[in-house]
Amino acid sequence: AKSAAADYTIDQSLRFDDGDSAYLSRTQTAGNRKTWTWSGWLKRAALSATLDIFGTVSSGDGLRWYGSPNTLNFLCDGSSGAWLLTNRVFRDDSAWYHIVVAFDTTETTAADRVKLYINGEQYTWDGATTFPDEDDEFKINQSGEVFSIGRGHGNNYLDGYIAEVHFIDGTALDASSFGETDAATNQWKPIEYTGSYGTNGFYQKYST
Repeated sequence: AKSAAADYTIDQSLRFDDGDSAYLSRTQTAGNRKTWTWSGWLKRAALSATLDIFGTVSSGDGLRWYGSPNTLNFLCDGSSGAWLLTNRVFRDDSAWYHIVVAFDTTETTAADRVKLYINGEQYTWDGATTFPDEDDEFKINQSGEVFSIGRGHGNNYLDGYIAEVHFIDGTALDASSFGETDAATNQWKPIEYTGSYGTNGFYQKYST
């Protein structure tokens, strides 16, 4: 995949084939279980299927393409639990989507605890939605918990492409930390992230 502008490009992506049960994983050390950000560029290779994008293996925490509606679904399994769903469908398997999830249960307003950004714009969860309780802690960033890309608790392995993955431990960021609108083309494009990653944070470019 390549962005619209030449000053910062995505030269490679990583292909996940659900038939191969392919995924990436790491065992986490103790991090911030209330506040984090995930950012990545995604292209689907299968429709009408539940496909995990990222999450923890022993619980339902994470983001996924959800079933035959082809919506986005975020769920987490803390003491309160949470379930968030978009009414927007994602049926274009030729398109790249920049997806950012900013998670912060320290927010007093429930709707601010899980923010979703799609191609640079904040999207209001408009499907069946239950936000996590204030200050609740979840499995992401829990010591000893396995964090995966391309797999979650339900083993609904991803079928598609991912590029430019950032995980930020301890900070909830909006999409402007990872992308901007190109002045010449008016298209959303990636930029270099220059902030801190925190204890469990990482960047994966997927170059050769």
